[in-house]
Amino acid sequence: MKTYVTKLLPEEVAKHWDIIKYAVEQSMPPTSYDHPDMMNRVLSAALIGIVEVWAYYTKSEDKPSIFEGIGLSKEVYDEVSGTKNLLIYCLYGYNPVKLIGWRQKISVITKYAKAKGCSQVVAYSNNPFIIKMMHGLGANTEQTFISLDVNETVKKLNGLSEV
Repeated sequence: MKTYVTKLLPEEVAKHWDIIKYAVEQSMPPTSYDHPDMMNRVLSAALIGIVEVWAYYTKSEDKPSIFEGIGLSKEVYDEVSGTKNLLIYCLYGYNPVKLIGWRQKISVITKYAKAKGCSQVVAYSNNPFIIKMMHGLGANTEQTFISLDVNETVKKLNGLSEV
């Protein structure tokens, strides 16, 4: 049995959407918000190439392919600095994946990012295993993601004078 990491074509995304949808629902980034049409928007973005869908799967001659994990990536351009990066938008494993499997995924994605002219592969994670693994690969894991919910923060601060 062999494992592969492949960027899915739009027709493959459509064919396997139920499997992909579950993975995306389980691993949406902290920057997403619970929009009522969110999953249709993700599907649309995948079908027209705004995001890339990656499948990590096993395949043997006598059995059909089995998805082990799904990831979405997106090129992001910082106009202020003129930097293009590849954002790992979300990443999900259906079953525990060994370290060698994660390294294979990251290897494929970083080679893809290089071919696209990206400076870095960036991601959000609160998973200690992923953070430790990425640190072991030389990733800068010192930053803290800070997120304020606008509506909740305005409610809390409403009526307070500025200092």
